[in-house]
Amino acid sequence: MPRRAAISLILLLIAAAALRACCFTGLQIGDDIVYSQNAVNRLHGVPNVTNTQGARNGFMLPIVVCYALFGTNEVSLVLYNVVCSTALVGILFLLARRLFGEAGAVPAALVAAVHPNLIRYASECHTDTPVATWIALAVLVFLGALDEDPGARRRILSGLILGWAYLHKETVVYMALFFAGHWIATKRSWKWYVPLAAPVLGVAVLEMAGFWAMTGNPLERYAMIRRWHAGHYMAERYTTLGAILHRQFIELPVLMFTPWWGHRFTGLINLACLATGAWNLAKRAPGTGLAAGWFLAIYAGYCFWPSSLIPFLPGFFLFDWTLPALGAPLALLFGGVPLRIPPIAFRAAMVGVVLAAAATLYTARDDGRPYAAGAREAGPWLRAHSYARVITDDKTIEGLDFFEGHNPSRLYIPFQEAGDFAGSVVIVSKFWSQPGQWWSRPVPDLALHPPSSWKKLHESELLIIYRP
Repeated sequence: MPRRAAISLILLLIAAAALRACCFTGLQIGDDIVYSQNAVNRLHGVPNVTNTQGARNGFMLPIVVCYALFGTNEVSLVLYNVVCSTALVGILFLLARRLFGEAGAVPAALVAAVHPNLIRYASECHTDTPVATWIALAVLVFLGALDEDPGARRRILSGLILGWAYLHKETVVYMALFFAGHWIATKRSWKWYVPLAAPVLGVAVLEMAGFWAMTGNPLERYAMIRRWHAGHYMAERYTTLGAILHRQFIELPVLMFTPWWGHRFTGLINLACLATGAWNLAKRAPGTGLAAGWFLAIYAGYCFWPSSLIPFLPGFFLFDWTLPALGAPLALLFGGVPLRIPPIAFRAAMVGVVLAAAATLYTARDDGRPYAAGAREAGPWLRAHSYARVITDDKTIEGLDFFEGHNPSRLYIPFQEAGDFAGSVVIVSKFWSQPGQWWSRPVPDLALHPPSSWKKLHESELLIIYRP
């Protein structure tokens, strides 16, 4: 690698790591808590595969290792995600350099470094960022195998990486479309792909054997997805072919590529990447077809991958945290921006992406922070006072339990189960008790409007603590 390219890569990696550290949101109540509890259970020798999160063993293992090394805390919980998100910048740099030449490396890596969604979900505990990183690495190794692959070593390695990614999330299944498309486009013998497919299938079979031994059902992972997703995260309007096509060609494009999605400017960044890829694809620019095939394979999977077969319900809604799997190939497509435009337009595009990302990050700077803020403040107050019984909402309890390493030193009781408030302290989170919001939790009127006999012990912008 030329010295200038190496310096550019190092600077982009430093910038990516710094942005992710500055935009660190802290604990997110929800999946973060479930993954954390599962990790603590496994540290104590209790493997938990009774929920979807616990079944994603590839993602759980690094969290368990981080907890063992650094303890149970917010940084340990998402350290793997932060590392993967930063590494994705370097991988896309190398991929774009391989597909589009030296000029394409910096644009692709720059988008990955500053993309608001990739930054935001580097510090939230979801599998999608690591999956995007490992898929990108598998594609990079696969490209190397196209040049030279003695003994099929690179294809085997690419397959093993995909197998490892599969242990994180089922998204990897979508990549079968990518390799099928490559086979059709290049007219290679199907036998050439066997060394790549065999390790993936081998990992899947071994995992099924493990589930069979533990639960009696080799497909327990998919059974849990059906139980948790069908009828819970899915809408019945997706049960017809017309609704599914509307999702693919109208709903998802509007969500991903319009200015009003993602605090106004994330959609513009995605649109710039997509437009670059479409333009270069129309001009038959080298390398664009492979990057576009990667994006389309993931996109088609999101549209049609079933969470339920009877009735048929396709994949997820496009939750923000699932975008990294799509964001990685979109960033790679932007690596083709120097191929067909004048240098001044190329520089303007780069500046535009940076400005759009900066504006979005600024407007979204507080996203995710309020979820655990109340519990983070209440924890030290409770440690300074010897109250053995605490009544509050269930989400604040989740946060308090996390900050005690899932080994609580006092009894936490949710409002729904509190029969008697005597002898307790009552914590009212101003965030979780907001009326009419999707995140609002059940809080009784007695706690929202306490009688004069309740003594107010503490009040801040985040919470109020009473003693009945």
